[in-house]
Amino acid sequence: MIATFVFVPPGGGEADYSLDFEVPGVPQRGDYVQVWIDGQDGTRDFIVRRTWWQLGHPDVGPYVSSGNGPQVHGRTKGLMIECEYSEGPYSNDGHKRAITANQNPEQELTKFEATAF
Repeated sequence: MIATFVFVPPGGGEADYSLDFEVPGVPQRGDYVQVWIDGQDGTRDFIVRRTWWQLGHPDVGPYVSSGNGPQVHGRTKGLMIECEYSEGPYSNDGHKRAITANQNPEQELTKFEATAF
């Protein structure tokens, strides 16, 4: 499944950028996301805020399943995962500068917990 990860400043706001990834499942609110960029030291770290499902359906009327006749199903058109900047144990210097540049001074930065054990 391909998902578009949309990265927003701490506390929300206009998206800074987005990247597409093949993912085996749908991340949930509060999940940690570490992005390793080829050729760069460290990570870009984020925490999942919400998931946006984009669905399409060919029928405009109410769906009634009577068991008779063909059933019409919609499909997933897109999946966007909104992630907020965070600081993790391997955050690179460029990511830390981006946090400082984008952070609302009234919004506290949520950092990764020191351990997941």
